[in-house]
Amino acid sequence: MRLTRPGYLAVASVPALVAAAWLLGQPELSVAAALLGAALLAAVVVVLVRPARVQVRRTVVPPRVGVGEQCHVRLDVRNVGSVRTPVLALHDDAGDHGAASVHLAPVPVGGEQRTSYSLPTHRRGLHRVGPVTIRVEDPLGLLRRDVLIDDVQTVVVRPTIHPLTRLSAANGDVPEQGTRVLFASATVDEELAAMRPYVVGDDIRRIHWRTTARIGHPVVRQFDQPWQRRTTILLDVDEASTDPAAFERAVTLTASVVAASAEDGGIVRLVTSDGTDSGFVATSQHLDALLDQLAAISTETSASLGTGLTLLSRRPTGRIVTVLGRLTPAAALGWSRATRGYRVRVLAHTDATRPSPTGADAGGAGPIDPGAIVLHWDGNRPLTDVWAAAMGRAAHPHDPSPRGSRPVTIP
Repeated sequence: MRLTRPGYLAVASVPALVAAAWLLGQPELSVAAALLGAALLAAVVVVLVRPARVQVRRTVVPPRVGVGEQCHVRLDVRNVGSVRTPVLALHDDAGDHGAASVHLAPVPVGGEQRTSYSLPTHRRGLHRVGPVTIRVEDPLGLLRRDVLIDDVQTVVVRPTIHPLTRLSAANGDVPEQGTRVLFASATVDEELAAMRPYVVGDDIRRIHWRTTARIGHPVVRQFDQPWQRRTTILLDVDEASTDPAAFERAVTLTASVVAASAEDGGIVRLVTSDGTDSGFVATSQHLDALLDQLAAISTETSASLGTGLTLLSRRPTGRIVTVLGRLTPAAALGWSRATRGYRVRVLAHTDATRPSPTGADAGGAGPIDPGAIVLHWDGNRPLTDVWAAAMGRAAHPHDPSPRGSRPVTIP
């Protein structure tokens, strides 16, 4: 329990009124002091006798939202005590957004009341909600008692997803290849990746009988997927090479490419320049995990584009989409060398610098290999339009500005 500001004033006023009554000879002041003291004692009795014995259940709807979408936090308060609760003040900690304060009317014994509030979603990230503090005060507001209910949840605010046209297919791509989940039947083009325990639905032809006999339970051979429909995405998280606005655009673009690959039934590998590598995963099963990773991602002082490019050059297959903040000559040269094994190459940068109008370089970044798609998105035009224009130009090699002589640069 603690005194409120009026409570402190009342406590200080009692001796002052007693002293004034004695010095001035005014018995009315003694009566006022006695009444004020009685009010303080009554406040103590009320707060002690009527504790807030309640259960609080928080529900976040929905627990995952995009930037700017509506998210509601619902609080269900149930009275599990033996007396009717007083008026309750609930303060739910919303992390960086402050705290939401709501008041509930008295809840009868065994009864339940519901209240809700809207959680701001204008900023991407993982936002903590809770714990909730229940505050009980006496009717005069002199004394209060706080009860902390340690119930914390995390709301995932994902980047905005823009609908993108299909990424250009790599050479040799066919609809039947590269879209199966990892436990589908193997083909001659697949490579053995590892052993794993048998699960219901696995093809029994994949059981490795020698290992099964040795360890005592069935294991199957897990094959990696063919390269044809794979998309590798590299996101640069180097704090020194971007600014906050450009980085948010880069994360948005990356999330949109991941979502577009999921709609196409593709397989995605998400790499960041701090060395994080998701490996190739089927988007039909891992889309939520990838978008959650992008919701929580931030710039790093220890990251460098060279680290990500090293991961790319180890085993280049299929398609590559690289998203940078600022495109420098060194970055352009390193990217050109590290991605030569990929069949379709897209280099996107999101800073405010306009690319060269001639298309011979990317904003003065130096020459890039012919056939690469250089895309610049500074936020002034819709990403959907910029991406569609880039893919359209890449699909028409006989365009008046031929890709064979310079990279396709979309301002």
